[in-house]
Amino acid sequence: MLSAIAGIYFLITAYGAFKIQANYFVKSINSGAKKSVALTFDDGPDPEFTPRILDILREKNVDATFFVIGKKAEKYPELLRQIIDEGHEIGNHSYSHHYLIAFFSTLKLVKDLSRCNEIIFQAIGNTPRFFRPPFGVTNPRYPAALKENNLLSIGWSLRSLDTRTNNKNRLVKKVISNLKTGDIVLLHDNLAVTAHALDEIIEQIIDLGIIIQPLSKVINKPPYV
Repeated sequence: MLSAIAGIYFLITAYGAFKIQANYFVKSINSGAKKSVALTFDDGPDPEFTPRILDILREKNVDATFFVIGKKAEKYPELLRQIIDEGHEIGNHSYSHHYLIAFFSTLKLVKDLSRCNEIIFQAIGNTPRFFRPPFGVTNPRYPAALKENNLLSIGWSLRSLDTRTNNKNRLVKKVISNLKTGDIVLLHDNLAVTAHALDEIIEQIIDLGIIIQPLSKVINKPPYV
């Protein structure tokens, strides 16, 4: 009996840790107002694909939100400035994006998020308010780390799965067939397939009569402290 209870508890806890929408350990904002959608990009800045994505966004007159990895931002601060100069928003996606970040101590997690904030501030002169947990994985230490850094956890309601396909048409279909107003769409600006598909994704969203806005407007929260 005890082993069964322990097993159920483990499954629930694992589900809560890996399913950001469950709000099990951390209350995250996973969707927004029902009038528009937000395009969000993780894992940049990337010297090859971030500029290509910015070019498309500029051509389509669309503003987006970029959750940057601190160690990459440290190498390419000019890309952060370009993101801001072109009207987009920047959020914190941790400094290390370490595959074991979910097992960091509270102190180590606080320092990791703080370092990313500092690098972003050095590049753009603003400290981000939005944070997206790497891999969407949370744990009981995140609330304290977020509070210490004055960050809001941001999830998503539509995962494009662009990390799992190299097929442009499949990616476009995945996004468009599941899209609804209020969605926070998860994409990545370090992938060729996303850069190739973005133009068509935006065109089809516009054809549906859905407005694309930056995350701050979709969730009605300021992007910086």
